[in-house]
Amino acid sequence: MSTNTQADPQELLAQQAALARFGEFALRCDDLGDILHEACRLVGEALGTDLAKVVELQPDGLTLLVREGVGWKPGVVGGVRTDMAHGPEGLALRTGQAVVSPDLNREDRFEIPDFVREHGSQSAVCVVIMGVDGTPPYGVLQVDSRQREAFGPPDISFLQTYANMLASAVGRLRASAELRRKAEDNERLLRELQHRVKNNLQVMVAMLDLQSRQLRAPESRAAMRGVARRVEALRLLHDKLHLSGEVDQIDLGEYLAQLSAGLLGFHEGGAARIQLVLEVQHGLIASPDQAAPLGLAVNEFITNSLKHAFGNGPGRVGLKLEAESVQRAKLSLWDNGQGLPLPRKTSGTGMRMIDSFGRQLGSAVHWNSDSGGTRLEMTIRLRSG
Repeated sequence: MSTNTQADPQELLAQQAALARFGEFALRCDDLGDILHEACRLVGEALGTDLAKVVELQPDGLTLLVREGVGWKPGVVGGVRTDMAHGPEGLALRTGQAVVSPDLNREDRFEIPDFVREHGSQSAVCVVIMGVDGTPPYGVLQVDSRQREAFGPPDISFLQTYANMLASAVGRLRASAELRRKAEDNERLLRELQHRVKNNLQVMVAMLDLQSRQLRAPESRAAMRGVARRVEALRLLHDKLHLSGEVDQIDLGEYLAQLSAGLLGFHEGGAARIQLVLEVQHGLIASPDQAAPLGLAVNEFITNSLKHAFGNGPGRVGLKLEAESVQRAKLSLWDNGQGLPLPRKTSGTGMRMIDSFGRQLGSAVHWNSDSGGTRLEMTIRLRSG
């Protein structure tokens, strides 16, 4: 170490090498404890001392904790606390200046903590680890020696450079932790909102179903149940998002399969005589703003088939979802009923809604109908989030 104002060239090279190693380590490490420990190890080696530590200022602004260090007995690091009146650390934090003590036994500026005396420390030098963006200081970086040492300005400058690098690392990690905390808070709030929306939709479905049972006119009852089916499609989407833990993406095959199966229960007598044929490829991920119109389109097609395609006889309704490429999926819906009314311009509200949902998804809806039934196909470009 330097005992005068001029640095020894060999010592300077060793210090610069230590700074370079530490700078690289601090940039790639995300654990503050590891960064602080490595700083203590490297400054101790560079200055040729036995003891080094980082003392952390606690939130009360009065208590100091030995946060990391090298050369100390078990129980000191992470366990020993002092106050601002003890040791050179407190003086450095009170004055904002580096503190050098070539002979701790002759000090009258501060009290020496008992654990420092027990380790035989004779000399010490410490510098403040400043806060970032106006925050209070983080703490102090200190080197102790069991021999009397005259730490010179080059040593203080070297130590302060380390402290400044530590301040930057602490600021970076605190900012990252704050961003993670905010992201977690936002995700929690979004999940709570998702849960409330799902519950509200469930209540709406129950109310609509109850209201439809009280209506005497068949047309009014059918219209009310149609609204309930559409709300149920949205409720199921929210349910899937909530249960999966992913609020921005959904397994499209799983959602459409469950939705299709549930539609038979809405159709009086449909479950007994209509067979549902499902061929869905799982793992096709879509965003909620894709799944919602697609689910409503499936709802309209199957509902129309159940109402108009088979009369009072048996029949089959099918849904097939398959990948066409990495980012595209093909949806096919079909029934083996009596076919669509022609011409298409006379078709009902359900078919027009399906065409509208297709435009919303940026997909053309291809219809085909004959005496063997009705079929539609549409290709969807998948995106999550």
